[in-house]
Amino acid sequence: MSLLRKIRMSIFHYWGRFRFHLLESDNLIIYWPNFDKGVLLLIFGALCQVSAIKWYLFSYFSPDNRVWINPDFFLIRIVTVFTTLVIFSFLTLLSFRYKRNKKFRTFIAYFAPLFFGGVMIYAGYTVGIYSPATIAGFVNIVLIGLVFYSREIIYSIAIPASIFTVVISYLTYNGMIRYAPVFSDVLTMSEFYHNKFWIGSMAEVYLPILLVSVLFFEILLSQWRRREKIIKKMSQTDGLTNVFNRRYIGEELSALERKNKTAYAVILLDLDHFKLINDQYGHDVGDTVLQRVAAILCTTTREQDIVGRFGGEEFILILKDQNLQQAIEIAERCRRIIELEDVQIETGENLKMSASFGVALSLPHLNKEQTIRMADRALYLAKQKGRNQVRHYLELNLVPSA
Repeated sequence: MSLLRKIRMSIFHYWGRFRFHLLESDNLIIYWPNFDKGVLLLIFGALCQVSAIKWYLFSYFSPDNRVWINPDFFLIRIVTVFTTLVIFSFLTLLSFRYKRNKKFRTFIAYFAPLFFGGVMIYAGYTVGIYSPATIAGFVNIVLIGLVFYSREIIYSIAIPASIFTVVISYLTYNGMIRYAPVFSDVLTMSEFYHNKFWIGSMAEVYLPILLVSVLFFEILLSQWRRREKIIKKMSQTDGLTNVFNRRYIGEELSALERKNKTAYAVILLDLDHFKLINDQYGHDVGDTVLQRVAAILCTTTREQDIVGRFGGEEFILILKDQNLQQAIEIAERCRRIIELEDVQIETGENLKMSASFGVALSLPHLNKEQTIRMADRALYLAKQKGRNQVRHYLELNLVPSA
């Protein structure tokens, strides 16, 4: 029981790691090291050989289907499939054993795709070099290879593989070698497309390649979408405080400006004596203060409100559908919480902080720049009156005429 539990835990562990690397990691599959790509191909190649063995054995030993199989070629094909399965499996095990060996990593990076391509082309020859499964499989593998590998690797594989395919096609066309040698003369001399066994065989051969192709592109698209979201978030947020940056704030204000019916309030706040904190305690402490203030603003405002860093020690709040009195109350609440907050530094000292606030309200005849300017002048008034207080634009008759 203990052994089974360990095996099960190991399976869950490796499956979790595999799932993380494919679906949750920021490392795109196309950016994997060539060695890791080679190992993935070896595993896929081994699975393809298992599927082929199953199909060959089932077809040959089935009384209804045996008539369609060439008995003279069956033994040869079974031996080659088992041999390639052993090679794929052995190289996979060696890859885990010598994954830190530089020469072996380089060998696997180039040999795995070359060997995989050769095996797939030979498999295509055995079922018919012109068959739908071979042609579709070849197209799928080439498309994946072009996305998956760098040019130097894919061309070093594609060129000899294409030459081999052309030679096989030429020899087959001129009758120098047998077409689809795995099938019997009874099948090859009949109309393929009317034979249920042949149609099923094409599906059996092509299905693994199709499923892996769909899975590969689905994983790739999922990773691209995830990375796109991360890049988009990085372009919108301030790296230090994790609140929105000035660029995003400008875009949001422009969007609100286009919606003439959407009223909003703007609150600008500036940390008092922040330069002194940086000079006296260092920029690390200053960064901690900024992060703490940003966290306070995020937890104090509503979900639909926008919190951003406007530059340096200055933050901005955009409050949607709020009147002046409501905006002042929110600003005052933020001011009190910041004033009560302590930042403990390495010396054990508790650092106190405060902030000054300026509040302005959007008006139909004002653009976003004018609204921000009013909030900024209200903030300047708060600084003049002694800091650590909230002031609004009506106190100095700052509203421009319509």
